[in-house]
Order: sequence, then C-alpha cells, then structure tokens
Amino acid sequence: MSDPGVMGARLFRRTLRLHRPVATAHGPVGDRQILLLGLSDAAGNTGWGEAAPLAGFTPETVDEAGQAILDWLADDDRIEPPATPTARAAVDGALLHLAARAAALSLHRHLNPDSPSSFAVSALVTGDTPDDLAAAGRTAVDAGHRTLKAKVGALAFDADLARVAALRDAVGPGVAIRLDANGAWDADEAPGHLERLAGYGIEFVEEPVAGVDALAAVRAGSPIPIAADESATSPEGVAAVIAAGAADLLVLKPSAVGGIVVAAELAAIAREAGLGVVITSLLDGAVGVSHAAHLASAIGAIDPAPGLATSALIAEDVGTPPGHAGGNLLLSASDGEVRV
Repeated sequence: MSDPGVMGARLFRRTLRLHRPVATAHGPVGDRQILLLGLSDAAGNTGWGEAAPLAGFTPETVDEAGQAILDWLADDDRIEPPATPTARAAVDGALLHLAARAAALSLHRHLNPDSPSSFAVSALVTGDTPDDLAAAGRTAVDAGHRTLKAKVGALAFDADLARVAALRDAVGPGVAIRLDANGAWDADEAPGHLERLAGYGIEFVEEPVAGVDALAAVRAGSPIPIAADESATSPEGVAAVIAAGAADLLVLKPSAVGGIVVAAELAAIAREAGLGVVITSLLDGAVGVSHAAHLASAIGAIDPAPGLATSALIAEDVGTPPGHAGGNLLLSASDGEVRV
C-alpha cells in the first residue's frame, strides 16, 4: 500500500445525517461521525476515502480510526496499511481513487476496463408497521427496483412476519425480497422462523443467528438460503464460515472489512468456495457507497443485486454518490467527490 505519488493529505471529520434512524437488531442507526481522507498528487489530482465506523459492525471508534490514519500518514514509508479496517478502507479508497483520477478514468474502469457503468441494485425498505413497510416497498418498486431488503429482528417475530407478509402482498411475486436479522434470533427459534417465512419467497436471510457454529446449524435445515455478514468481516471470519459450511452467500461491506482490495480478495475466496457474493454499503456516505459500487462493477458482483441504494436514506451527505435511475446505479468519474 505504498503511495509514491502522494504529495499532500487532508483529513476531515464530518456528520452523516439520515432522514430518520434505521432500525436494526443492534439498535437504531442514525446520525454519526465519519472521516474523509483526501490524498493529492503533484498534478493537483485528489482521491477521496471514507472511514465510517459503526458500532456492532466494526471494531473501532471514529477516534481510533482517525488515529490509525494519522499514524499511517506520519510513516514516511507507508508500506503497511492502517491498523483498523475502516481506516484501511479510507486509505485504500483514497489511493485507488487518486490513481483513477490521475489516469482520467472512473474508478471501476481503472480497476477493470471492461466493467459495466450501470447495474441494478437492491433497495433497503424500512417501516415499523406492516402498512409502513408495504408503502415503502411500493415506492421502491415504482422507482424501478426489483430487489428489496428489509430489516427484521428488532421486533417480536410475529410482528416481523406480519410486516414481511404485507410487503410481499404489496409488491407481488415478481420482486425479490431479502431479510437481515443481524444475528438477533435465538438459535433454537430460528429454524421455526425460517420455516414460517419460506412461504413468502425470500431470496435469502442475512445473519439469522449470531456466530459461525450457530449459522452452520441453522443453515443445515433451512428452507431459505443463508447469508453471512457480521460473522465474516475479516479473512479469518470468512475462512471460518467456509470451513463450517455456515452460509450460501457472503455479504461484503467494503467499508467494514478494510476497503476495496480486501473486499475483492474476500470475494474471490468466497466464490472459489462456491458462495455467492453480495456487495452492500455500511449506511456510509457518498465516498464509501461510491467505492463499494465501483468495486461491485469491477469484480462482476452484480447478481445477486448489490445492496447499494442507501444514499437516499441520507439527508445531508458528504459528497456525490453514484447516480440512480430506474432501480439502477449509474457510475461515473465524478462519483465520490467530496464537498469540502
């Protein structure tokens, strides 16, 4: 991760403001602090990276990520990456974005010249009641989305089941629905929950239970494909999931695992083991979402649809996310630019 072309650096702390908190089994995700790293070369090009720690998903605080970035900047050699994953994601992304800018290319074309500039994405739909979730689903489908994701696990299961039933009824059988329990279900109850959900044509369920062993036990009898997310946020975690046969798919959040390079390596390992790969955001800002989107394009991780339609949830973003039309992301060289 050396940076022979870097001549200057800027590090900012910003507040990412959401329209409303997103309910998860880890608790609501609302406004939070993130870090923006700008690296510049002698020609005046600037590449941007983002560190967006999130409790329950990443091991470090924003202060710890900031210190790791500062330590990296103070190292004249800068060969070793920062010590924490979101800090590494910021540095990794800024260096790659800078290289793409210097080459006058969009990031995904810098990573893979043959990668697509547009692809369908899943929409995260929210609502605490069946009516609210159904309305959100109809709005997303009207906007062109053919894959929807809903959070479960924060409420009693019967309440979640009613919400999922209402969502399916609202969007019809032709729209894919995936669920994310964030490890909230008890291992003894999860098999029954999955059996009751199976009739609603669920594409997959992320982290129905916490822990690799519990995931493996639940997956063995599940009528619905199981995806690993929080259980596989490191090379060691991915290896454990594969060894245990704990998942059918791997959900990768580049911002959480260490950035574009680490996420691409983990995706390759998962595919080699026969797992599907889904790239998603960490409810991060424009820079993090842009880097995840360009990575998904570059490595061809566009089916199942990436979970990258999250920028609409943010009321005050920090820069320019990818364009969005008809349920597709539209990638360009201006993605990830920061409003300083």
